[in-house]
Amino acid sequence: SMGAIILSNYVARSGSNCHLDSAMAVSGGLDMRENLNFVRSMRLWQPMLAQSLKEDFIMNKFDGRFRQRLTKEQHLALMRASSVSEIDVHAIVTYNNFDDLMHYYTEMSAMGDSNAFQASHMKAVGSSDTEIGRIANVSIPFCVFHSLDDPLTTWRTMGHDPKQLVNTGSGHIMMLLTESGGHVGWPLGMNPAKYGWKFMNDAVAGFVNSVNTARLERLSV
Repeated sequence: SMGAIILSNYVARSGSNCHLDSAMAVSGGLDMRENLNFVRSMRLWQPMLAQSLKEDFIMNKFDGRFRQRLTKEQHLALMRASSVSEIDVHAIVTYNNFDDLMHYYTEMSAMGDSNAFQASHMKAVGSSDTEIGRIANVSIPFCVFHSLDDPLTTWRTMGHDPKQLVNTGSGHIMMLLTESGGHVGWPLGMNPAKYGWKFMNDAVAGFVNSVNTARLERLSV
């Protein structure tokens, strides 16, 4: 999911200079500012993920670097962080000198410069003056794959107007939104372990192969 956020941001920012033939983002938010209001995620699911991040990413790999850059008080606050957002505040924001969490999420997100986030808190979204931002510069077939019941990354990070999004720019953006599937999951059948991540993997493979087939057919004409 974090890889999907980075991928989406790269595809949007690079525009016509993108070095990829196609891309598919799985369970990654396009506008992570929206996740700041996802209270259920912060209270129920993120504490478990936060503990894993602190153990695997901070303590076992980069604790020395954080101790060099952060004050003792800042490092203590990082170790006490109980959600991913808190880790972002005390690790990423402080370590990299962002102004605040909103500044970091604005820079990391493909739709971080869209004014839809501000508009949603002031008036009805979808008005003619809503700007889509840098994601309109996507120049390759780009599919956004997300489940509406994702417990970690709210569906609101997909933007407030999917129809506007897929029709923006040169029309390279596609969205595959499912009613259920969780976060990087999409379990199948009564025994999900039997199929593993088949649904998700098949979706990605199907998209990439379809893009490749279409490209070859176009070249053969």
